Amino acid sequence: MQTDLAIIGSGIVGLSCAFHLQRQGARCLLIDPKGAGQGASFGNAGAISFGNI
Repeated sequence: MQTDLAIIGSGIVGLSCAFHLQRQGARCLLIDPKGAGQGASFGNAGAISFGNI
């Protein structure tokens, strides 16, 4: 497997970064000991405030 970059963490920020980078042609590797969104993104009940974007 060849990648251009590794993203540590598959919460909302890591997934968003990977999504947008892949749309631009980057090959991304997500690294997280838990499943996607299971860390801090899960702890806040999955709610994202528009003020945080």
